[in-house]
Amino acid sequence: MRNVRAMTSDCILCGKCLEVCPLINATQREELGPRAKAELYAMLSEDESLLVAEDAARLASLCLGCHRCKKVCSKGVDVPGLVAALRGAHPNFKSWLWKTWLTNAKSLWGKSATAAKLIPEEFRPDKFGPFLKMLAGLKGGPGLTPFLQPDSFPDTYRGEKMLLFAGCTANYVQGRWLMTALRLLDGLGVEVLPGDFQCCGGGLKGAGFAEEAGVMAKHNVDVWRKAGKPKVVTFCASCRSSLTGYDQFRDEAERGDWAESLVPLSSLLQDVVVSASNDAPESLGYHRPCHVDAMDSDYTFLKAALDDRLTVDTRKECCGFGGLMKLGAPELSTKVNTVCWDRLAGAEIVVTGCSACATQLAATAPENVSVGHWLELLQ
Repeated sequence: MRNVRAMTSDCILCGKCLEVCPLINATQREELGPRAKAELYAMLSEDESLLVAEDAARLASLCLGCHRCKKVCSKGVDVPGLVAALRGAHPNFKSWLWKTWLTNAKSLWGKSATAAKLIPEEFRPDKFGPFLKMLAGLKGGPGLTPFLQPDSFPDTYRGEKMLLFAGCTANYVQGRWLMTALRLLDGLGVEVLPGDFQCCGGGLKGAGFAEEAGVMAKHNVDVWRKAGKPKVVTFCASCRSSLTGYDQFRDEAERGDWAESLVPLSSLLQDVVVSASNDAPESLGYHRPCHVDAMDSDYTFLKAALDDRLTVDTRKECCGFGGLMKLGAPELSTKVNTVCWDRLAGAEIVVTGCSACATQLAATAPENVSVGHWLELLQ
């Protein structure tokens, strides 16, 4: 990464990062925006005595890690990366708690969700209340009632061998997503290879634990190598974004092979003929995850399958999950989430293609609105 001061001094004040920052959109406070964070980080990098531990922890919490600013910056400033570095340099109890939760997903997530449900809302601490509510809804209930039936599959991928990267949420608490994904791949005639993938590491990297995230990345790349470098199918936008950002490769050619191997499940389904049952809801909303790629094949697939039933979708609104920010600045997370729900008003059901977004939206959904991954719509 180039010198931080050089990056910020080269800023041409185009305002693109201000236009896309969900924090500014929700609060109208420009001091929470990307440029302010980059300038402050540059100043503190030159004189660490200006920053006490409490200030560092607070500053590090004020970023959703959505990477929208990075995507539009013509000067290549990676503000989420700067914030992650600050988090790594000044860890605190909340970052330790987040790390523990992520690195022990298999043993903790199901139990944590069950335990959180037992705590009445009035007894949840102010700072941890939103996080506990999210935990309580992690498992969800029975899920959405499926109403989309795949009628026919193309032969495009029949006989091809692929790996499936399901992600921690599907592996440990939302098994129905994994089962539906496997059924769809079977319908396509894909042979799913065995692969013991670990967490994508994105949540850890954003929280400042780059070393731990790197170990996971190296393991996952090794799994791909040993399988013969096949396609890696994903159905979580955030996982795919994290996988795309890996740098544990032997050379640039292998990096390119890895990037080309990452395939959203929905992109394989574009030619699948789907029909809706008679009891299908009339109004559905789609939440576009911050980390989805420009093509957003999830939306393309859903729009074709749902047609006029897809009545509303988010464009620039973030769900407010924010990773570590959910613990460090829950009041800001709530404001961002409120803007998102304002945009989705009127939908009976809201679906998304990101496990973190699905969890956050399910925990904050208005009464009589159901939330789930789009996989839950398919029989």
